[in-house]
Amino acid sequence: MATKERKLFAELGKEVDAVAFTNGTEPNLDLSFFWVTAISNGIFEGGVAIATPRGLEVISSELEELSARTSGVKTTVYRTNKDREAIVRKRFSRFDRIGVNSVELTQANYKFFRRCAGRARLIDVSDAIGRARMTKDEDEIGRIKKACDITSRTARAIPELVSEGMAETEAAAELNYMMMRLGASTTAFETNASFGPATAEPHYSPASKKLRRGQLALFDFGAQFKRYASDLTRTFVCSRPNARQRQMHEVVLEAQQAAIDSVSGGAHGKRVDAAARNIVEKSPFKGKFIHHTGHGLGVSVHDPGGIRATKDLVLKPGMVMTIEPGVYIKGFGGVRIEDDVLVTKTGCKVLTKAPKELIQI
Repeated sequence: MATKERKLFAELGKEVDAVAFTNGTEPNLDLSFFWVTAISNGIFEGGVAIATPRGLEVISSELEELSARTSGVKTTVYRTNKDREAIVRKRFSRFDRIGVNSVELTQANYKFFRRCAGRARLIDVSDAIGRARMTKDEDEIGRIKKACDITSRTARAIPELVSEGMAETEAAAELNYMMMRLGASTTAFETNASFGPATAEPHYSPASKKLRRGQLALFDFGAQFKRYASDLTRTFVCSRPNARQRQMHEVVLEAQQAAIDSVSGGAHGKRVDAAARNIVEKSPFKGKFIHHTGHGLGVSVHDPGGIRATKDLVLKPGMVMTIEPGVYIKGFGGVRIEDDVLVTKTGCKVLTKAPKELIQI
């Protein structure tokens, strides 16, 4: 039995007979479909994956038959929507209880599953899917490492790619272009290149603002490699930093290192979050760390699992998490330092490798 099905049904036990995944139209795709199938190419709009304790089958249109078959997964091809429904009905007729991933299932596709299920019960098993996705196998870790390497190499080049007078959109384009040149399948998410006061907005979309002398410059970006994401943030300054900028950066760097030092198999996410947050709260920037310390990383840049004060996740070897404390001052700017770490039995391995000092550009 393939690794993904084994992991999934280890979480489920005998709760269901099968788990069915399907995609809506782009961008309403179920990333768990791609997690369970390990398919690297294609969109698979309307594609269905059915996992059982005995194996996995993908029901695909002719459009993406090759992408499915070259991934080594058992594939059945449909030519019309009527064919699709007939095939799914036939498969579902074998089961009494069918698990569905409600958190990524559109209403239209739920109705389709309900129609195909007949007398079978549809049961939400999204929590179990999330737990199974949290720990990565060797292939997944290899893909994430490659994505992290591409992102790290791009981060190291930022002082040569970005200069005074450059617009945020242009800077973001330079990072995206370099990641693709280095082998990324695509970007993992919209690249955040923010300058000056805009660096105080954690989730920011680049605009036409130009980098000015004395401003902070924050870059939050990641590569995607064969569906798997990386996520890295570094903060720079244009010309010489002032005392406040230096202090912000020093506090965030200390907070990040405290959190990284707290990560290991068996550690509690709340304590890792507290390790970073306590540093910030004891500094002049109390109350300015306004988000969680980290999140899971995998086929989604925000994969299941997180390092936060509000949920006590017990870390396990094989989890990949971000560690990203920050300090944000409205009207002035923000500093965030983010790396991706692989949890091990005794600690963690930092997968993103780029300088963390406050570098001038």
